[in-house]
Amino acid sequence: MPETVAPLLDPVVLEARQRLKERREKIRLRHDQGATGPQVCAQITDLYDSIILDIWNHAFEKSGGQSLRKNVALIAHGGYGRCDQSPYSDVDLMLIHARSDTAKIQPIASALSRNIVDAGLHLGFSVRLPGEACRLAWRDPVIYSSLSESRFLAGSLQFYEQYFKALRRGARWHRKRLVTAVQEARREERAKWGETNYLLRPNVKRSRGGLRDLQLIRWIGFARDGETDLEQLVRLGSLPEGDYERIRQARSFLLRLRNELHFANDRSQDVLDRPTQMRISEKWGYQPQEGRLPVEMFMQDYFEHTRNVRYASAYVCADARTFSVWFRLFEAVMSRRVDRRVRMGPYHVWVPVPFLAEVAGDLAEVLRLMDIANRHSKRISHRTWQAIRLAMAERPAVEPDRSAVRSFLSLMSRPGRLAELLRQLHELRVLEQFIPAMKRARGLLQFNEYHKYTVDRHCIRAVEAATQFESGSGTVRDLYRRLDDKLMLHLALLIHDLGKGFAEDHSDVGKRIAAETAAQLGLDEAGSETLQWLVHKHLLMHYAAFRHDLNDPQIISKFAIEVGTVERLEWLTLMSLADLTAVGPDVLTDWKGDLIEELYSRSLAFLQTGKLPGQPSPHSIKRRSQIQERLVRVKASPEALAFLAELPDSAVIRPAPEFVAGLIADAVDSRPQPLALCRGRFDVGRGESEYTVVLRQKDQPIGIFAKATRALAACGLSILKAEIATLNNGWIWDVFLVEDNDAQAKHDDHIARTGNKVTQILLGDRPLPPIRRVWSLTSEREAEKTKLQPAAVTFDNDTTDRFTILELFAYDRPGLLARVAGVLAQLKVVLHFAKIDTHLDQAVDVFYVSELDDSKIVDDHRLNQIRGELLKAVDQSND
Repeated sequence: MPETVAPLLDPVVLEARQRLKERREKIRLRHDQGATGPQVCAQITDLYDSIILDIWNHAFEKSGGQSLRKNVALIAHGGYGRCDQSPYSDVDLMLIHARSDTAKIQPIASALSRNIVDAGLHLGFSVRLPGEACRLAWRDPVIYSSLSESRFLAGSLQFYEQYFKALRRGARWHRKRLVTAVQEARREERAKWGETNYLLRPNVKRSRGGLRDLQLIRWIGFARDGETDLEQLVRLGSLPEGDYERIRQARSFLLRLRNELHFANDRSQDVLDRPTQMRISEKWGYQPQEGRLPVEMFMQDYFEHTRNVRYASAYVCADARTFSVWFRLFEAVMSRRVDRRVRMGPYHVWVPVPFLAEVAGDLAEVLRLMDIANRHSKRISHRTWQAIRLAMAERPAVEPDRSAVRSFLSLMSRPGRLAELLRQLHELRVLEQFIPAMKRARGLLQFNEYHKYTVDRHCIRAVEAATQFESGSGTVRDLYRRLDDKLMLHLALLIHDLGKGFAEDHSDVGKRIAAETAAQLGLDEAGSETLQWLVHKHLLMHYAAFRHDLNDPQIISKFAIEVGTVERLEWLTLMSLADLTAVGPDVLTDWKGDLIEELYSRSLAFLQTGKLPGQPSPHSIKRRSQIQERLVRVKASPEALAFLAELPDSAVIRPAPEFVAGLIADAVDSRPQPLALCRGRFDVGRGESEYTVVLRQKDQPIGIFAKATRALAACGLSILKAEIATLNNGWIWDVFLVEDNDAQAKHDDHIARTGNKVTQILLGDRPLPPIRRVWSLTSEREAEKTKLQPAAVTFDNDTTDRFTILELFAYDRPGLLARVAGVLAQLKVVLHFAKIDTHLDQAVDVFYVSELDDSKIVDDHRLNQIRGELLKAVDQSND
């Protein structure tokens, strides 16, 4: 069989390859020397133009098709058409031709596309009739947005201009549908890549406020005015001049950043991950300031630019939405006058034109308008809001007068559309005039994987989460509705994390910010004290609920005494739930919500009666009754019923009654009685698997938890949360919420096999199998490079009389908990209770421990030994 010989490349392709390599390296050097984003993109565009034109000319010369040039045009479109070409972006080309030349143009098109790809460019290529291209644009917003950026490259300029005139004329004719379509397409893209520009791992092209929103302004401009050039849109009145100046700077910054990502990866890359943020902040010369890291300074610049893009894009989108004449007439006819200068319709409030300039420039009047909008849950009309934006941009930042403060406090006291209005005040840079600390927090990055948003964004989202309790259900809705004055709750949430970014604990800094805010807003002494306490103690409930044994009366009494009053308990409960909701999606799990409500109900009973609650909750009583019924039905022994009485509330509330009853019966009444059992279930609501391990203690209660965690890790299960309980009847009941990356994780057969495997490992005498490595998530790989907080081990011998409380903070890795448990076993530390909480890259493990004789661990040498070995285990898990 003859050997296959690769076809020889045309000399024009070989020359293009070499030129691309050499010129790209020169442009990379100019970038590293500080060339701006637009300058580098223009140089890349010029390089690609020269290569493509040479290949174009070669294709026509080789084919002998010179006569075709008068009825053909080569068009750059998309990013290449607007000259925003980043180093490794795709090249989008379209070849248009006359219908009579369809057959003749195909060989040339094939040679052209083949040689461009062989030269080393990533090509998007189409061959169209001019009318066909236009019709596709009217039907598909993606094609429309790309072709609106058309730029002539080669062929007949007259033929191109005929096409482009038809495209522009048709875009304006179809403008209403096109504007709606491109906005909807952009919304779908944002839903995938990030609805807020304050994401901590953003996509610089597709996340909100990124380059795509800049392009959206151009696409809407082309449909409305036949122009994509931003300067022309300013001249036509479609884009405010102030917005243009800000987004021009943002474009330069974002293009430079995108070029940096491409050059650093030698490929197209638009995601700004954590290690890259740190590298760029160092390379670009950012310096630490006021306790903020260089990476935080860099990301504040990023968020400031994307914020400006977001607001400009939002204005253009709102301005382009034209309601029908009938809608405007309906709104006007159905409106009523709130006072001399404000009208309110079914959907909006607005200021009539004769009073608009007067109201827009007066901060007190603007706050009063917002308060009216919030009271009636209406939006401020686009035209009124734009007048306010322009007037506030020119207004000097001065301390608000008492009238403005009163309106602000009134606004803060009601849910309505409060969060939306706070975002608008933040956009205007007015919010920081009432709360000066908000200025420093603008775009401040929280450099961990736990928080999804920047500090300012998180605080406003916390307020939003609280206002949504109004329409919620259960205890939280009742608590929120019962508040006569919601001002203190909303205000505390708005400032609760503003102390971040300092070397000092953010809760301590937050207390001082609360005092300054109270003085700024003229709160009385009692209000100031309450605000300071809420901000200073906003994590108190988290620590008690997630890190301690809520069945321990000492924990409840200590927490309740520190809270002091029922009113503060209710405020703190709502703050805790809102804070968790605002951290990011799925952070407030059912598990955490149940723990907070349990702590609330137990503390409430103590504060109301002065006595620690001795009875379980009604829900727990009902669940125990259901489990008991099932045990009686299967003729369970008295020992099994006694076993049920020993279980903590958390063990009976979450799983289904039949699951708990079956596990108790198998553990206690099976003959021979097993030393260990592991049963699993898939929680559909949480999308996670939960495994319960039941073990009968031997004479020495050492190493049982270590063996259980090692067995789970050996099965490739990543432990997210764990809660263990040592029962007085000699049994241990350990519950593990795990992440199972196996494709069969949701199936009963898989869960049963995994449970049986864990049971076999627990019962076996052979050495434990190694921890199974699993494919790490992106966040895990990044955390290895971005660990800014060192692992820490602390001891608490004051909270309980019986135990030493050991708390470990570390960045999570597969098998970390198993290693930690192994260290405790080797050191002969007795483990009585544990709560493990892992979220993305962070683990906080709390253990109630003692010596073998049940005494606390108090010797300094012994404590240092335990701390040292645990930190060593953490370091080994990172290797």
